[in-house]
Amino acid sequence: MTRPTFALAAVLAAALLAGCAAGHRNPVDPVSNAGKLDFSDVLARRPDFREPFLRDGVVTQPERFRAIKPGLPQAQVQAALGQPLSQRNGPGGTEWDYDFKFRMPQSGNHIVCQYKVLFDDGQAVRDAVWRRQQCLDLAGR
Repeated sequence: MTRPTFALAAVLAAALLAGCAAGHRNPVDPVSNAGKLDFSDVLARRPDFREPFLRDGVVTQPERFRAIKPGLPQAQVQAALGQPLSQRNGPGGTEWDYDFKFRMPQSGNHIVCQYKVLFDDGQAVRDAVWRRQQCLDLAGR
């Protein structure tokens, strides 16, 4: 390999590694997550690698999310969706994070959908967002 070819290969390899690291950040979907809220990565433990491929998250029906509307108290959110995966104070108030699995109608495989419920100071729903538009579409907006 010539010196210019080697240098080009090194630059391309560095760009690929940087792209992989950048791809690890949260994708910002302007439709489902217009506020650019931060989501943690979904974890998949080794025992979850079986057919069909499943990842962590509670299996649920997308229709359940239609009840989550502004003004709904925390207790009713928990009754509808269960215990959140995590709770924290974010830049806009209290945030509850969930990971759900939806069965995709076309393939029968599962998709992990991350969902965040934001609460106002009165602990009522202010907003709820999906990490990805595909999940928003499956839940029926």
